[in-house]
Parts: sequence; structure tokens; C-alpha cells
Amino acid sequence: MSRLRGPRATPPREPSLVRRTVATLFPTVTEALIRPLAGPAGAEVPDVSLEELRGACTRIRDGAAPGPDGVPNRALKLAVAVRPDAFLRVYSACLSGGVFPSPWKRQRLVLLLKLGKLPDAPPSYRPLCMLDTAGKILETIICRRLEVYTEAPASMSDRQHGFRRGRSTIDAIESVTTVAREAVRGAIGSRKYCAVFTLDVRNAFNSARWNNILTALERIRTPEYLRREDHLQLLSSQSAGIRHR
Repeated sequence: MSRLRGPRATPPREPSLVRRTVATLFPTVTEALIRPLAGPAGAEVPDVSLEELRGACTRIRDGAAPGPDGVPNRALKLAVAVRPDAFLRVYSACLSGGVFPSPWKRQRLVLLLKLGKLPDAPPSYRPLCMLDTAGKILETIICRRLEVYTEAPASMSDRQHGFRRGRSTIDAIESVTTVAREAVRGAIGSRKYCAVFTLDVRNAFNSARWNNILTALERIRTPEYLRREDHLQLLSSQSAGIRHR
């Protein structure tokens, strides 16, 4: 809460409010989520390399809260350092089999009340979802492989800043201010007009259509094994940028 600069608040405990809040923040998608994918016979899925595994582990903070399994991040990272071969076999099997283990999909949910919002309104809460670190490592490995295609030339608009490696809100602001400076440059009679429009889509992150994400991945020729349902459902946050092109 100190990072969010807000007061400590008691999370909602009344059962009906909790159910309504969860249903609002995590809407049920009724469309056909993803078309069945059947990889071509003999399609080869690259094994997870030691470099990929170590790179994913470096993104895990030692002091971060663990997921439902309660395993401290530091302990899991030590286990990876001692027996990387065991983890490489597990993660490679997950990729080749198109499986994201069900226990790693379970999350520990914490609801934080937004500053100045009514405590009895579901949209007033900010959800924090804590996953098992073992699943986060696999998620990062898949994400890095996806970025080979999503960050390739012509894969996304250069004006897309969100969910892009090496880009931030600061870069987006700088792009806008650059356009504004160009518009007002020069003599008064020759200056252009500059207008800024903003759009805030409520709960857009959790309401994205999976078929649209899949279509975007197909368009940039992402390998089929990275487009399997089990993988994509855990990577909505990582690959969300492609749906904003």
C-alpha cells in the first residue's frame, strides 16, 4: 500500500459483495474462447534452454509475496540453481505438450479499495492476483518467445507503447508532447491545431476477446505451440499489446 500511496484498508468480507466484486473484475467470457489447435505432425517445439530458465529467474524478486503454494521465491530460485536439469525437463514438457499445469493457474486474490471510492461498489476495488512462482517462470519463458514475433519489424504500430519491452508511459507522453510542440511551432499565423482525445475502457484488460488476440498472433506468424489455449489464458497480460494495434 505504501507503493500505491494509499491508506491501509480492510478488504471486503461480506460474501455477496466479494462475489459481485470478483464477477465484475473478472467477467465470464461466453464466446468460443479459442479455436482448437492441432499442431502439424512432427512439428518441433524447441526445448527450454538454460539461458531462458536463468533469464526468467532473474525477473523474480526474492521478497515478493508467494502464490497459493506458499513457497518463497528465494527457495524456488535456489532449487532452480541446484537442479536446473529437473526444471528444464518440466518446462520443456509443458511447451511440447501445450499444457499449463492447472495448479499454477490458481491465484491468491487480494482486493484493495481505491482511494476515495465507495466500499460497497465492486468497481471500487483494485485486484492483486498472486500466482505460484513456478508458474510465473513458465509464463516468462513463453512471453519471451512471443516477444520475438510481437517485437519484430511491422508486427505492431510504432505508436503502441503499452506492454512493449523497453517502452513506458514516459515514452508515450513524450510522443504526445512532441506532436504538440511541432503543431505550435512557428509564427502565430502558420501554427497548426493540436487536439488530444483520451478513451478509458472500463475493465478492458480482463474483457479482451481471445479470438481477436489469436487472430493477431496468427497475422504475425507466431508458432502454433505458442497459441495454444492453455498458454494464452495465462499470458493475456504479457501479450495484451498486440490487441491494441
